[in-house]
Amino acid sequence: MHPGGNSMIRFSRRIFTDLAIYMMGFGLVIGFVFPFFMTLLGVPVSYTMQLWFFIVCIIAGLIVGAMNILLARSVVGSRLHLIANKMKQIGGYLSSKSHEAIVATCSMQECMVEKDSDDELGECAESYNQLISTLYASFQQETMVKSFSQLLSSRLELDDLAASVLPALLEHTGAEAGALLVEENDELRPAASFRIDGVETLKDREFIKRVAQEKKRITIELPENIAIEGSLLTFRPASIILEPIVYHDVVLAIILLAFIRKPGDEVQRTIDLISPNLSVAIRNSLSYDQLQRLAANDSLTGLFNRRFGMARLQEEFGRAVRNSAPIGVCIFDLDHFKLVNDTYGHQVGDKVLVFLSKIIRSALREGDIAMRYGGEEFMTILPGASMTDAYQIAERIRRMVEESEFQYGPQRIRITISGGVTSWPDFDASSADALVKRADESLYAAKEGGRNRVAVL
Repeated sequence: MHPGGNSMIRFSRRIFTDLAIYMMGFGLVIGFVFPFFMTLLGVPVSYTMQLWFFIVCIIAGLIVGAMNILLARSVVGSRLHLIANKMKQIGGYLSSKSHEAIVATCSMQECMVEKDSDDELGECAESYNQLISTLYASFQQETMVKSFSQLLSSRLELDDLAASVLPALLEHTGAEAGALLVEENDELRPAASFRIDGVETLKDREFIKRVAQEKKRITIELPENIAIEGSLLTFRPASIILEPIVYHDVVLAIILLAFIRKPGDEVQRTIDLISPNLSVAIRNSLSYDQLQRLAANDSLTGLFNRRFGMARLQEEFGRAVRNSAPIGVCIFDLDHFKLVNDTYGHQVGDKVLVFLSKIIRSALREGDIAMRYGGEEFMTILPGASMTDAYQIAERIRRMVEESEFQYGPQRIRITISGGVTSWPDFDASSADALVKRADESLYAAKEGGRNRVAVL
């Protein structure tokens, strides 16, 4: 007998076999004692003390014992057998299916047993159902975290990540509204939102600033008897959860989730599971965006570099041809730039290039593209610009440069540029490269013509 176990003597390894032995033994004892009991009640000894009466009583006791064991097997055994079969069913699921498949194909109800009594068997069924419910909830959370992680790993660009993450957060938490703000240039920017008015003002709200400062989750409960002024939501929430997404003690983003009804503890657990993965994903997206900018931009001027700029030209030229829309190209060259470097040094020369790039950028229209074509040469891509439009834009840039004055400490440097312009379909170029070649030939003509001018061939 094991310490702490049942003190009843065991005859076999089967509970119902032991129960049958006890029942039959009890029936045998009752059958033997019954004649004496009947004698005490006044039944004549000539009847009770007869061998045949003893035999009949013993047989009756054994029958009662047998009936009891049959009833126990029928009532108790069937219930235990049902729970055992359900456990085997769950075991079969666990061995043959993934947890995601169990959640997707098996309902929790089909694995539970009905609690139809308030005794120990009822407690056993209730405990079993609670175990199944907890196990199923665990599988659901595991499946949710796995699908959420797959979603995060498939998104690299930050805005794309935010646009995909917020609907998933609303679905998994049951929130009716939400927003995701990401850190950008030391300021929180709303990257995605749902059912929130004036989302641009979120970053200025005190509770957002508090979360960013304290770097821990804040839950705001809103009782019905409290009036709300200046609400950001399209409905009256009962609860708002603000979750900072922190990476190495730096707040990368803040999640806002609003609920019509107060959320349960499972929502807090869901956020606990999601936040670490989201932190890493946002950090990766920020790194990806930074790498993309480094790969696309010229390190000195911040304009597109030649490789990325030419790729954009190919895209824009193809779009112009498909839509039968014009596209202009201008190439500029800083006049006598070697003289600037020789006179003032390469450091000042670099600052002159940065100065020029800012002028070019400021003169362009929305949708126009500027790149550093090489050395002191710059190119602009002008979607929708005819030859006349491209010339006017190029001439405006040339005039702005001529009228400006670069100042570096005591140094005041006047600079000028030459430009070459072309446009498709005014010039029937067969490719983007042919268009660039034509603009370059026009630039050469401007230099040959005396510089500080824009030429069109």
